[in-house]
Amino acid sequence: MGKLAAGSNPMLQAGLDIMKHYGGPQGVLKLMREQGLNAEVESWLGSGSNLPLTVQQVVHVFGAQELAEMARQFDFGAEEFNSKLAQYLPKAIDRLSPDGKLPSSQAELMARAFSLLK
Repeated sequence: MGKLAAGSNPMLQAGLDIMKHYGGPQGVLKLMREQGLNAEVESWLGSGSNLPLTVQQVVHVFGAQELAEMARQFDFGAEEFNSKLAQYLPKAIDRLSPDGKLPSSQAELMARAFSLLK
């Protein structure tokens, strides 16, 4: 895991790192579904409004220790990082899946992720 060039969005990088760690966006969503967040995941992939993700759900899914380490890596306090991730992740998944499907390759994931910066 490493940071993008200076001036980039640290939450975008954190999201990409999480996806990489869990086997891509499909792996993240599989983990979230296994933790009882199927309705939330489906709302992010669907065309309707997105169900929110709470800080407690983020900590439950990814674990406090792992999130604390990632927060330090990106120069955030743990609470601030967890809050930002809870806000960012549903939006990111929604935008990465405009047709209701996530990118199937790492290259496509990266292309869509970088298009979010525009």
